[in-house]
Amino acid sequence: MAMLLLCVTLWSGGAAHAVEAGRLLSQYGHTAWRLQDGELPAPAYPMAQTVDGYLWIGTQAGVVRYDGARFVPLDSLTKSRLGNPFILALLGARDGSLWIGTTAGLSRWKDGELKDYGVVDGGVSGLAEDDNGKIWLLTHGKDATPLCEVAGDGFVCHGKDDGLVTSGVCCDRMITDGKGTFWMGTDTSLIQWHEHGSSRSFPIEAKIKAGTPGSLILAREPTGEIWAGLPMTGPGLGLQQLVGDQWRAFQAPEMAGSALAVQAMFRDRAGALWIGTIDHGIYRYADGRMDHFDSDDGLTSNGVYAFFEDREGNMWVSTSAGLDRFRDFKVWSYTTREGLSVDEVDSVLADRHGRIWAGTANSLDRLDQGQFHSLRSGKELPGTQVTALFEDRDGRLWVGIDEGLWIYASGTFTAATDANGVPVKGMAFAMAQDAAGDVWAVLRGHPSKLYRFHGDRVADEFATPRFPSVRSVASDSAGGIWLGLQNGDLARPGPGGQQVSTHLDTPVMDIAVASNGLVLGGTAKGLVVSRNGALRILSSRDGLPCDAVKGLVDGEDGTLWLSMGCGLAKVRLADVEDALSHPGRTLDVDTLDALDGVRSGTAPFQKRIARAPDGTLWIANGVSLQAFDPHADAAVRDALPVHVESLTADRRSYSLSDGMTLPPLTRDVQLDYTAIGLAVPQHVSFRYRLDGRDQDWVDAGSRRQAFYTDLPPGSYRFHVAARVGDGEWHEATAPLAFTVKPAFYQTGMFMLLVVALVAIALWLLFAWRLAHIKIQMRSLYEERHAERERIARELHDTFLQAVQGLMLRFQSAMERIPPLQPARELMEKALDHADEVIVEGRDRVGALRATQHEKASLESALRRMGEELARDSRIHFRLTIEGAPRSVEPAVADEVLRIAQESLANAFRHARADHVDVGVSYDCKHLTLSIVDDGIGFDVDAAAVPGPVGHWGLQGMHERATQLRARLTLSSRPGAGTAVELAVPAAIAFRRVPGQWRRRAAFLHMVFGGRVTGARIFDHDDAK
Repeated sequence: MAMLLLCVTLWSGGAAHAVEAGRLLSQYGHTAWRLQDGELPAPAYPMAQTVDGYLWIGTQAGVVRYDGARFVPLDSLTKSRLGNPFILALLGARDGSLWIGTTAGLSRWKDGELKDYGVVDGGVSGLAEDDNGKIWLLTHGKDATPLCEVAGDGFVCHGKDDGLVTSGVCCDRMITDGKGTFWMGTDTSLIQWHEHGSSRSFPIEAKIKAGTPGSLILAREPTGEIWAGLPMTGPGLGLQQLVGDQWRAFQAPEMAGSALAVQAMFRDRAGALWIGTIDHGIYRYADGRMDHFDSDDGLTSNGVYAFFEDREGNMWVSTSAGLDRFRDFKVWSYTTREGLSVDEVDSVLADRHGRIWAGTANSLDRLDQGQFHSLRSGKELPGTQVTALFEDRDGRLWVGIDEGLWIYASGTFTAATDANGVPVKGMAFAMAQDAAGDVWAVLRGHPSKLYRFHGDRVADEFATPRFPSVRSVASDSAGGIWLGLQNGDLARPGPGGQQVSTHLDTPVMDIAVASNGLVLGGTAKGLVVSRNGALRILSSRDGLPCDAVKGLVDGEDGTLWLSMGCGLAKVRLADVEDALSHPGRTLDVDTLDALDGVRSGTAPFQKRIARAPDGTLWIANGVSLQAFDPHADAAVRDALPVHVESLTADRRSYSLSDGMTLPPLTRDVQLDYTAIGLAVPQHVSFRYRLDGRDQDWVDAGSRRQAFYTDLPPGSYRFHVAARVGDGEWHEATAPLAFTVKPAFYQTGMFMLLVVALVAIALWLLFAWRLAHIKIQMRSLYEERHAERERIARELHDTFLQAVQGLMLRFQSAMERIPPLQPARELMEKALDHADEVIVEGRDRVGALRATQHEKASLESALRRMGEELARDSRIHFRLTIEGAPRSVEPAVADEVLRIAQESLANAFRHARADHVDVGVSYDCKHLTLSIVDDGIGFDVDAAAVPGPVGHWGLQGMHERATQLRARLTLSSRPGAGTAVELAVPAAIAFRRVPGQWRRRAAFLHMVFGGRVTGARIFDHDDAK
């Protein structure tokens, strides 16, 4: 289709840097998503970014959202559908909304809702937002009124009546300055119109003469110049620039603008102009230099449709076959594309003037002011392979070339010689300079030797076994020399020299002496750290990202940089020193890896890593030359946008809203979240916490989902945070709150019901137990009464009758004694005493039998008992009844009367009282008996001691109360009278009318309780 459109508006949000204009396109991090990969449903056209950080991509089959890790179609986020899925324009507005222009009309996506603004004739081909937040749209089918603004739920369009006059086919492209001025491209000219003003036309004569279809592609410089690209080549066509009122053809040293068939154009924040062509890929014009990148370099297609720059500074390119992204690396690579002679770089040196020297397999390359200059093999270079590099204090460059050592000064190479003036032989691996200015060099050969050069001649040489084979060399701050040996040891030659044995049995590939005096050696088994005889080998177990340390250099601000097999690592020298002093300490390391641009490799010679005067690190890895600027990496980064995207419970998706409710018995809950990191999403890590379930943060790594099973009913709040690398954590601004509703049996009402049922069951059990106890007590009392009746009968029928018969015989014998005989008087007294014994015995037998008042009411029995005791005394007796009288269990009444009898007897016989008051109280909880006199009183503690054998006393009263499970209270003191109170539980004291529940309880008792017949709890009473 001819309408392959792009809304080319300048992105005004965010402070992130743009893709660095001084680099070549081949140096950027390039990622491609091809249509055959399945991430995109159709070819992509316009792109936009909303305030929440999401990137939106318009295709022929709808809109796709991208968060750095996942492509999600807009159709899966809403049940609404666009009027037409062919997307022509996208705009991320400042209010967070996404405006979508299609071939059918205009729609708006905001807060999870898609709103349709109706059909637009010819479709919406361009969108823009001015400084006041007003949305403008360019319509392709309304030649009379091509430019409209959104007003409420509709449009207000502008045309001839507003001073906007167009000619030709209008319009496909629009840009604006945001202040009311618009530029639109027709098929033959550029139209400029200011709101409330008149339009101006700038025709392109060559396009008019060509007569071919196709509209102008537009871009605008901040200074006001307009770029126009045409989709055909030839004089006056291609890439044109409007300067003043005149069109000028673009011309660069590398090519002419008329040779470009332009299909897309964009000016980024760094000032570079990106040009997309129909069939030649991307051209970028920056800093006066034209750069090119096409399908041969990895671009998804040479047909470019649109450009977009996101807030992180990444450049996005849509093509006919997919989507491409260009991003800055932290570590930049230089290869033959950037001017190196060959890609193999085996050593690197940064001289005092900031020039970078790279030793390669067939040249010595110098990077100066951004340009490479080469001394090539067979020409300027006296050899082929450049090995080690070193700059002495005089600024001379020592260069190992093939099997010799050369000094480069004033553009001339001079061979380093032995004492006889013969060039030394051997492959130079490392060099350093001592305090005297002598240069020490390691030359590997047969045999390997360590040389000390004074000037350009050998002053001394050391061969094995004086020193084991040397691999690396460095000088310390005092000008001394340290050697890294082939066997992993460190050595310091000269007076007071020393050797540090590591037992690593692996070469020390590089050695350095830090400013704090630490001697550091890089080996395949870790970092050797030594000072004053102390030694420690630091490896991955101690915090390093891996073991292999290939090169090292101290940086600024007390840092140490390590070129390693797994990346570039930074550690503070203070931490290394602390780890040496404390063997248990580990290192805090910042690491750059392949995603940051690091290319792992091994350079065989020193130096493998060098620091330039400006602090930039330069690394030789055997396959390329790399550079890293720590100052640029330390730039402050924007906060990472973090979002909770969806909640799925038991395979059902829920729309996100604060306070959402999930149904009862929800088992599986899945929460999807993300953080918008469009440049390096692999470096984004997450953690989350569910309040109400998790006690602490859960480390999720790079996983963007959280799973919970069998959440109990309750309220929860889901928090999620993300960070890039080892940076600060950024938490989602609004945690998601939701509630899991309880099932009926999980509610508080159900729990109250359960508690009530349990309480009722316990009460029924308690009532049943009380009934069981009463039945047991009644059985015991009945047995007791039956036994007493039997004893009474036996005494009456045997003992008393026998005594009575015996007395009759004594009476007969006494009558035979003459009246005046002394024996008769004694016999009469004995018979009188016997009569008293018989009377007392009959009373005792009567007491054993059921008393005559047992069948009467309790109060009647008490009244009768008190009146009999008061009949022959001056004591006043009074009985008081409180409450409605109730029927008392006979066995209980008997025990109560026994206690009352003992208490009344004490009051009448011993208290010397004037009044004795007896009270009986019937209430729902107790049967209460109280006996109060105003007598002389007594000491309660002394009276508690058991009395003589044969008398119940107070002990008997307490025993009877205990058998009744009653409370007996005795209060008295000398001179203050006495009060006795007996409280019997109502459940034991009162007789109940049998009912249905009583019959059931009796049945349960019969089944489970049985009848107790062998218990004897009245042993003390029976003994008396």
